[in-house]
Amino acid sequence: MKYLSLVFLGYWLSLLSSVGVVNSSAKGEGDKLEPPTVLIAVILRNKAHVLPYFFGYLEQQSYPKSRISLWIYTDHNVDQTAEIVDTWAEAVLNKYHNVNFTSEDGEAFFPDEEGSQKWTAQRYWHVIRLREEAIQVARTLWADFIFFLDGDAMLSNPKTIQDLVEENRTIIAPMLDSRSAYSNFWCGMNEKGYYERTDEYMPILEREKVGVFPVVMVHSATLINLNHAHSRKLTYDPQKLEGYMGPNDDVITFAHSAKFAAVEMFISNKDQYGHILAPTESPANEAEELLNLKLDVTVDGEPLLISPALQSFVVPPRKDTLGFDQVYLINLERRPERRNRMEYCFEELGIAFKFIAAVDGKCDPLATGVFPVSLGCPRFFRRKSDSGSSCACQTAGRTVHETTALGNDHHRLRRLYRLRQNLLYQNSKLVSESIT
Repeated sequence: MKYLSLVFLGYWLSLLSSVGVVNSSAKGEGDKLEPPTVLIAVILRNKAHVLPYFFGYLEQQSYPKSRISLWIYTDHNVDQTAEIVDTWAEAVLNKYHNVNFTSEDGEAFFPDEEGSQKWTAQRYWHVIRLREEAIQVARTLWADFIFFLDGDAMLSNPKTIQDLVEENRTIIAPMLDSRSAYSNFWCGMNEKGYYERTDEYMPILEREKVGVFPVVMVHSATLINLNHAHSRKLTYDPQKLEGYMGPNDDVITFAHSAKFAAVEMFISNKDQYGHILAPTESPANEAEELLNLKLDVTVDGEPLLISPALQSFVVPPRKDTLGFDQVYLINLERRPERRNRMEYCFEELGIAFKFIAAVDGKCDPLATGVFPVSLGCPRFFRRKSDSGSSCACQTAGRTVHETTALGNDHHRLRRLYRLRQNLLYQNSKLVSESIT
């Protein structure tokens, strides 16, 4: 009997080896496995201002699009969110394995809402239901991973999804940078489930420590490995957690479900993965936060990427001279990268300007008619002037003076900024009132 069992075992091993289930010692190209499948779930509301950049970076991900399915849902909008998503989905439909886009027309606000930036009980339950639905869709499609991605999380690193998948964690997120200490992870949580400041947060945020770290919560860009058995215990629905006494908040509930399931969450700051907008009090403030981010990223890198399919939705602001007779951009012609950055910033700010070529110590005095002079030490900065700064300042100053003369500018500036601050406040107030 033992002999027959060995014979049958040898037969089945040879059969399995012949069809490739058991690897042979010599692996060919045909033995290479396909990358895991990923469902990207995106829930959107009033994100028209950021979506051209969000989708611009999403479509630049190097992970094979044939292994990616998209599940996008939007409702309760007062802007062009649905139109933008529909345009983009139509443009990329044949690139991804599957694109499922749902837009619900109806009321712009929940009955218990006072504004689109406020999170009310009904809104929380609505988002909880959608996240649970997305997980069920992913399991129905037999997806290996589900990647929850918020509309204000911009993955500027093309390898973000690839890097996260390769980590093979049950729950992991890429650390996203903002203009403040805000990011998409928590290192501490109190007994009630709310954020708690810890000493571990800043070293990770500022990349004093680099790697993959266990944390108590990740959000906004969360990859879940559905092949891991414990992922079955993960949920965004507090009603599915026995003994849960925390708030009806989707991400806090998810963090508690991971804790109950003994599943660690991880944040990776191994690389610069992208940007996230900090929460704001109004749509106008969120648009301003995006504008500030667009200017900041040009200090060390390229401007935010816009999806080619959505270029028409990015409308430049109307230009003016901020109340001045003329605004000048003075830049060395031999430094075009600085000029390009300044022109981009002026365009984004809506500033009409006139360009004047600057010169430095390498200028030809005979050509410019300006000769360096010794100015001594400036009164406050106590540094020596050099021929470059002297020549540049005199040339630029003379050119501007020949064009127009402005008197008592310190008084004009004071009045202008007070007026501009008041206008910005009133506009923000009007926008908030118009949508509440």
